[in-house]
This record gives sequence, C-alpha cells and structure tokens, in this order.
Amino acid sequence: MTNYRYLANFIVEADTPLKVGSGDSSLLTDALIMTDCYGLPMILGTSLTGVLRHSLSHTIPNEDINDIFGYQQKKKNDGAGSRLIVSNAYFVIDGNKAIEGITEIDWDNPIIKRIKDLPLRQHAKISHLGTADKINHGKYDEQVVYKGTRFCFEIELIGSENDKENWGKIIDQISQENFRIGGGTRKGFGKLKVIELRTKVFNLKNDINSYLSKTASVNDLAIYDEPKNEIVPKHTGWTKYSLTLEPENTWLFGSGFGDDDVDMTPVYEDIISWDSNHKPSIVKKQILIPATSIKGAVSHRVAYHYNKLNNIFADDENISVNDHVGENNEAVNTLFGSAKNTKKGISGSRGIVILSDLFVSNENSEKIFNHVAIDRFTGGALDSALYDEKVITQKNEIKLEIFVEACNLNETIKEAFKNTLSDICSGNLPLGGGTMRGHGCFTGKMEVING
Repeated sequence: MTNYRYLANFIVEADTPLKVGSGDSSLLTDALIMTDCYGLPMILGTSLTGVLRHSLSHTIPNEDINDIFGYQQKKKNDGAGSRLIVSNAYFVIDGNKAIEGITEIDWDNPIIKRIKDLPLRQHAKISHLGTADKINHGKYDEQVVYKGTRFCFEIELIGSENDKENWGKIIDQISQENFRIGGGTRKGFGKLKVIELRTKVFNLKNDINSYLSKTASVNDLAIYDEPKNEIVPKHTGWTKYSLTLEPENTWLFGSGFGDDDVDMTPVYEDIISWDSNHKPSIVKKQILIPATSIKGAVSHRVAYHYNKLNNIFADDENISVNDHVGENNEAVNTLFGSAKNTKKGISGSRGIVILSDLFVSNENSEKIFNHVAIDRFTGGALDSALYDEKVITQKNEIKLEIFVEACNLNETIKEAFKNTLSDICSGNLPLGGGTMRGHGCFTGKMEVING
C-alpha cells in the first residue's frame, strides 16, 4: 500500500558557479542559463531528477531505481510512472524566501539587479601541446550563476513504510560533496551545499488532514519538522585528494583581457555572501582559480607519468606520439573522459575526476610586472613588444580538493595520478599562467581520504 508520503524541503547554495543551461544563445554568449519568467535563475525539476537517478544508481539496486523513478520498456509494452515528485528549484532572496509564481519583486534590490547581469566564462579547447586548438575552433563562452546563489526546492516520495531506507539514501545523496548539478560538472561547476533541510513523513491513515493542509508553495513550511542546519557532507563511493598549498612566489590565472593599467590581468569574479540572518550581499572582485586551468595541467602531467611508467618515450621510432597524448592516452581518457566524435565512431565518455572552482579574497595582493619580448637571434628587444601583467602576491593557504570515483582503476593509472598531485605539492608542476616566467609554483601536502 502506498499510504506514506515522504517530504523534504531543501535550501541549497551554489558552492561553485552553476550552469543549468537553457539550450539557447544570444548576441553576448554562446550558452544561456535557465531562467524563470522574471529572468531569475532556476533549476528545472527534471534536471534534479535526472542527476538524482544517475547518482543513486551506485547505492540503490536497479530494480528499486526503476520502481522509484519509473521506467518504460517499449518492446514489452511495459512501464510505470515515477513515485518521486521533484519541484523546480527557485531563486532565493532575503530571509531564505524563494521567488516563485506570480509575485511582486523589488527590482531595486541590489542582489536582483546583479543576478540579472550574470558573469560569462571564456573557454578554449586545448591541444596536447598545451595551446589553443585552432583547428577544431575551440573558442566559446557560457553564462554561469554566481557562487553563493541560493535555491529552494521540494521532493516528495509516494510509497509505503518499506521506502524508509531508500528515502534516507535520496536525502543523503543531495548532501554528498561529489553531488553536482547542471553542465560543466567536470569543469568546476555545479557543486551544491545544503544550507537548510526540513523533512516530514506522513502516514495517511493518521495524518491525512495535516498532509492535505500543505500547499504547493516551497515557502509553505508549516507542516515540516524543525530544520537541520548542520549537514555534514560525505563523499561515499569517491576518493578525495585534499591538497593544502601555499604559493612560493607570485601566481596568475589569466583572464585573457587587460585593464586600464596592464595588458594581462588575473581573472576575477563577484560572489554572493550570506550573513547569519540570511541576508545576502555582493562581494566584488574575488580572485578566481578556474578548475579548468588546474585540470588541464593535471591531465597533461598524468599523460607524462603514465607514459613514463609504461616505458613509452617520444624518441622511440616504433611508436606514434599522437597515440599516447591527450584523449588517446589511456590514463587521460579513463580519468578525464573523451569528446564525442561521430566521424571517427567515438561515442565519448564523461570523466571520473571532479574539481571545483576556487575563490580567493583579493586583499591588496596585486603587483605589476613590465616585460619586453626578446628576439631569439639577436638577443635584443623586439620593436613594439613591450607588455605588462598584473600578478597575485598573496601567500595564504589554498585548499584544493579533487574527487575521483572509486572504480576499478588499474594501479598504473592510480600511480600516475598520485605522482602528478605530488608534483604540485613539491613545486614541480606550476599552475596557472606565466609559469615560464616564474609564476605559479606551489608547495604543500596531500591527504587521501577514502569515501
């Protein structure tokens, strides 16, 4: 009998920038995010449901997944609807109140003003040489939601008393550190942090009136139990590599643009911060360390270590270098995935490594360096080749966390990956831009935590 109703109300915060795409583009960007009728960011319930179903397949048996989320078998003319109902996740403003439905909006609110002008991320596909892939035209940009943006959504499971265990797993999954939503989850986007969780279980034999008193609004919280505010994140089924790093000298993750002072600047991005009274504010110009920059360096070095461990060297006349670099390298393909290529019959695969964008407070930590390009033949300065750059001098500790899905990786790939992270901690793998000019050396320690 399906006489039980399991309800949960989540308030989640984007712990990294978030990109739930709409599939549309504009004159300003190649990829727009999903928005509601007011132009405010939102997450469709179908997006949440899809991610939940996929991530829970590792902890809940397949027959239970089909029973909860529904299934369809066209050949056997068989199927069933979903017993799990997931609402859209609506943008949250002051006091953790979600903006949903037709309502009055304070357009003068500074957060509303800013959220209507979202940041753009610039990307370029990188070849195995570490340069932009001009042949495949890898330049593109996409719109993202600010780190710190909050959303509210509800889930409901129609079931029986026997669903209690699986309901706990559904709730727990959303709180996992490796739970990601939207696009670019392997590029540093999509990490959520549970800020507030309310739950309630109804037995309709006894509580039907209380259950029927609940409205469809995600702001209707009267029927729920007291909220849980301290949610301890886990990473079940994943290995966590935690790197505590300290810059040895200057460092720079470039924006690709200049400003009024210099030709090259670090990449900055605003974030949303919340106080203890759930009041949001904009924190401007935080230093951004993009996960894609770290991922590219790690991927390139993993290929080196894997080839070295397998005695594959570039000066061997019997091998083709292109067969052992980039996505053609077994370790890189396994850890970081590969792009789909219909012409070559490559289906593509998603990587099993997750990194997150990092933000560092910008506390008067900039320094300008002036440069001149040198003619390699004469040793003199090239005409019109003066340029300058703005770098970061801040030496505060940076904590980099990398998650690797716990699957049957062969020991050589594991060793290549661990050697690569050890290179970062020992300063042998600089990160960011200007590494040939002395920037980007970090030293620190690594901790491996099994989920």
